[in-house]
Amino acid sequence: MLHTVIVPVNQDYNILNLFTDSLLRTVSPSTQIIFINDGSGTAVRQHLDKLQSECKEGVTVEILQHDYPLGCAVSINSALKIAQGQYIYFLDSDTILNHNWQQLMSETLDSSDEIGMAGGVLLYPQTGGVQHCGIAFADTIGRHLFLNASPMDIPKHTFSVQLVIFAMFGMKREVYEKVGLLDEKFFNGYEDFDYQMRARAAGYDIVINPEVLAYHWERSSGIHRSFNRKNNLARFWKKWGSDIKADIWPFMFDHLKSHLEQQDAASASLPMIGVDLAEVRSDADMFWSQLREAEFATLTEVYDYSNRFNSNGAIWLPQVLGKELIQSRSRLLFLVDNFTRLLENRYWIEMRHAHRAQDLIIDLYGNVISIDRIYESCWPGTKVR
Repeated sequence: MLHTVIVPVNQDYNILNLFTDSLLRTVSPSTQIIFINDGSGTAVRQHLDKLQSECKEGVTVEILQHDYPLGCAVSINSALKIAQGQYIYFLDSDTILNHNWQQLMSETLDSSDEIGMAGGVLLYPQTGGVQHCGIAFADTIGRHLFLNASPMDIPKHTFSVQLVIFAMFGMKREVYEKVGLLDEKFFNGYEDFDYQMRARAAGYDIVINPEVLAYHWERSSGIHRSFNRKNNLARFWKKWGSDIKADIWPFMFDHLKSHLEQQDAASASLPMIGVDLAEVRSDADMFWSQLREAEFATLTEVYDYSNRFNSNGAIWLPQVLGKELIQSRSRLLFLVDNFTRLLENRYWIEMRHAHRAQDLIIDLYGNVISIDRIYESCWPGTKVR
């Protein structure tokens, strides 16, 4: 077998049915599919048995059965021990796959000797917004790059990241042979990040190919995930904290620079006033410090309004700013944790629009958006994590 697809299953039957339909429609010949039924019940067991008997020529389906849930790491490890493929993929059982995902993933892995692992772009099925496009870090926080953005607004080329989630993940067999099995001390959380850090320590790079698109429902993550989150996170940072790189800043500044370069010369040369609406103060301070040193933008001053609103939910500019800055002839650059917190500001933005239409929003997930786009008819997503 050239390919092995590993799918842990602890899932609602209807969501699983959507996934398996997309998988069998898009999977390539010479593929071994291993389902691990991690205590999902009778309906799921019968469904997987039916798939095993009906799979198309060149594709084999193997089923590992857990009578009760044992968790993601145990499930994947049991499948890795019998994986035959030269390319190994992990998929969540609540994804919906698009045509050519497997070919694109294998071509991406083959594009460089340094690339050992690859992911794609996961979208919210409800909205079409970016759910996952790799993980980038500030000093102490990992963020999902370009969260909630339109797929049109993310990079068009393959790019390196520190981590991707296992919901759609591919690796060369040599990575598995060198790194081995997942660490089962991580229970339903961060076992994927730990594995990739081990692979990175072994010399392998991780990339995102934005042509690989899939939907991800996020409907089931296994038992006790929330309860074990703090323990898993603490274990991860204790083990890898000194190896994590603060790599969010190049994504943010490259995106901002590109956005400015696409505007006309008169607009691009305008001085900027910073409007700080970010709650993560250490990251906000780092952003403004680095922007002041950047050669592509002129920042005259920064106003900190981060203490004028409560955590979570929408930030209402009429309440936070009132009429301040509406008539400023300078370009405003709003910094916010995620741009979706400014969606409910059509009135203030319309008043501001009469004086200046080239204001920008940049967020700590790497998104850069013209403020006059913020009240378009529909944005792809609003969930912030």
